[in-house]
Amino acid sequence: MDATLTAPTAPADEPEARDPSWFRVALALVVLGALVLRVVYVFAYRRHFDPHGDAFFYHAGANLLAEGKWFISPFYVQQGLHRQAAEHPPLYIIYLAIPSLVGLKSVMAHLLWSCLLGAGTVWLIGLLGRAVGGARVGIIAAAAAALYPNLWAPDGQLQAETISMFATVAALVLAYRYWRRPSRRRLVEVGIACGLGTLARSELILLVPLVVVPLVWATRDRTAKERAQWLGVSVLAAVVVIAPWTIYNSTRFAHPILLSAQIDPLLASANCDSVYYGNLQGYFDIQCAVAIAAKDGITLKDDESQEDAIYQREALKYIRGHLGRLPTVEGVRLLRIVGLYKTSLYVRADAYIEGRNPVWISWAALYSFWLLALLSIAGAVVLHRRAHAPPLYPLLAPIVVVVITVLTTYASTRFRTTAEPSFVVLAAVAIDAIVLRLRARYTADRN
Repeated sequence: MDATLTAPTAPADEPEARDPSWFRVALALVVLGALVLRVVYVFAYRRHFDPHGDAFFYHAGANLLAEGKWFISPFYVQQGLHRQAAEHPPLYIIYLAIPSLVGLKSVMAHLLWSCLLGAGTVWLIGLLGRAVGGARVGIIAAAAAALYPNLWAPDGQLQAETISMFATVAALVLAYRYWRRPSRRRLVEVGIACGLGTLARSELILLVPLVVVPLVWATRDRTAKERAQWLGVSVLAAVVVIAPWTIYNSTRFAHPILLSAQIDPLLASANCDSVYYGNLQGYFDIQCAVAIAAKDGITLKDDESQEDAIYQREALKYIRGHLGRLPTVEGVRLLRIVGLYKTSLYVRADAYIEGRNPVWISWAALYSFWLLALLSIAGAVVLHRRAHAPPLYPLLAPIVVVVITVLTTYASTRFRTTAEPSFVVLAAVAIDAIVLRLRARYTADRN
């Protein structure tokens, strides 16, 4: 009997079944170029990077994790204190701990490891573009992602945005895969990706109602009971991914911390006089949280969950007392997130507070964002008008997540990274449509 095994072929309605012969080679070359660009950036501008703030938390936290010291605050280790920490969800720390386990614990090692993940995001964006508009759109999207500063600059910052972008695009690729050939297994995979994204940035839990629920609703060839069951198992898959972190937190803090202990001090820093009326409108002021800590006597005897209760109470108290000012602040937050409010201040904040320097990178990132944002509007119109085109809502979901995050907290370019791949893919659709129209006009003129 012939025992030769043959690889299964993709169904005819799958994008990979229609790939031209050049697609995989072209995508591989683009991804390689993206990796080279990121590595060059790190060696050229980040060789002497001394991480502080969140970057230090991720870098040092990963090394502590590799040493068997699970999720304690690296800020207090030098003082000899073993303080439990859940300031951020754990996925990026776990990712950085992988090279740390084999002795690669330096800042440079973690930066290069992040560059590898960033190149992986470019690969996924290529697949996402292909799923939305075909192989040509996939390559255009991947090339734009490889060059777009808002996608490669985070890889040199040691911030969780590197892994949150990867998880977001993975969820969208799986969502379109489900849309083409719905099955319970494929919907579970979308739920798992959403759960992993949530462990990168807490707000990505919103992808469940914004992506999973519409996908199930659109599965018209199944009964209402079947759709409800599929939705249930997909949500359960996301919960199962998140649950170990949540359960672990319940064993070490006085009050429940579902995903992150950062939201409440963040709210306290984003709702105070200096960010409602001063020069920091729509941004945050850490001194507001410091003042609350001093006023309410927060000490190291309180764990993070106990601190959160105080910060939350004071933030909500301030919001209730300044509801008349809130619409103005929300408007400023929306303007800031697209760089249209005090633009030079926005760029300097990116460069010197968020660490996206030298400053020319922040300017290049802003200008290229404006271009891609305009193109993405055109791309959305093209997809909406195109017969039998994939649905728009998976691509729009990360943008909605960013808007909700900004309105709830404050405006930071870091928060917008969740939506950047969507802008890139929609812009690629527009570029492809422009090229096709110009080609058709050129052909008509020749004839």
